[in-house]
Amino acid sequence: MRRRLERIEIPGEHDARVRTWDVVREAFEARERVPWPHRHWRSLAVAAAAVALVAAAITPPGQSVVNSLRDTVGREKVVGVRPAHRELVQLPAPGRLLLSSPSGTWVVKGTSRRRLGPYRMPWWSPRGLYVAAVRNFELYALDPEAKGHVRWSKGFKRRVAWPRWSYEGFRIAYFADDTLRISTGDGEQDWGLGSADPRVPPAWRPRTHEVAYVGRNGTVRIADADRKRVLRRLGAAPDVARGLAWSDDGKLLAVIGGSNVRIVRSDGRSVGSVPTKGPTLAAAFQPRSHTLALVVGPTVLLIDGDTLKFPDRATFTGTTRLGALTWSPDGKWLLVSWPRADQLVFVRVGPEPRLIAVANVARQFDPAGRIPRFPSIAGWSR
Repeated sequence: MRRRLERIEIPGEHDARVRTWDVVREAFEARERVPWPHRHWRSLAVAAAAVALVAAAITPPGQSVVNSLRDTVGREKVVGVRPAHRELVQLPAPGRLLLSSPSGTWVVKGTSRRRLGPYRMPWWSPRGLYVAAVRNFELYALDPEAKGHVRWSKGFKRRVAWPRWSYEGFRIAYFADDTLRISTGDGEQDWGLGSADPRVPPAWRPRTHEVAYVGRNGTVRIADADRKRVLRRLGAAPDVARGLAWSDDGKLLAVIGGSNVRIVRSDGRSVGSVPTKGPTLAAAFQPRSHTLALVVGPTVLLIDGDTLKFPDRATFTGTTRLGALTWSPDGKWLLVSWPRADQLVFVRVGPEPRLIAVANVARQFDPAGRIPRFPSIAGWSR
């Protein structure tokens, strides 16, 4: 019945629609042209939306005006990789993918997607046995193979953030407000390591209990978590640190700034710093190598961590800013998120490059959201 009613044209509707557009077009063409800085586009969008709503409320043809203005102002879309799969049904390489969305923490394995629960900031333990995550003022250790069964949890009076497992799973570094704390892997013991910048996740040096983090004054520090003392303070950086990443042999540390990347050896000696000529958004070392993948604006680049040489061409380039990235466990595939295109893009790195794109990602991992939000990549484990 609803569809039949929608097909019935109201008398005079077409003529009214034409008259409405004539008035709008004449007013637009007669307007006084003035400079309009780019920073005011949001105000313009809000004003246009308000006008559209008033038109819809007053006149029957107003709905047509609403749709046209919405198409012009509020439905900007980014075309991603084509063709793209409509569903994430299988990973192109072995392992399990960990994602975080407003609806909670998700694990993708084989052809299944499983929600572990309403947790945030998840992170794999070594070999993917457990997942550390937070929820309000609690730290959790979850079993991903048992539908998110809680192995243990511990509560705090301060907000918890960014848990990270050590290389063998015996320690977890995390923030309690602006204090870096260390917990044993079973949650039984816990101690503070010092004040830190809670916006930058800590990074364990592989094969050790040394952890890199950013102090409150912006300097990068490497501390012995068991002895509770700082081993090294790295020299001043040309830019504020926004991320930290170790090579999996523990020999190189990448310090990601807003517009540069700095490579430092484990003993504190600097390899060098290079400008990225754009906003540096994410970085990750390729497994079993010193190749560093960088997301710089809409581009993915591979840089040699020993020589700081950039390749002749980009590994992948989108049309708008990209997001997080992670490597497959075998180091053959690079996964990068593209929120504006609502896609996950899998890039095969090597002599035979290949692209696999998955669309409609926000809806798949935030199905209950009125406006589904794009998830963040938390890691790809075995």
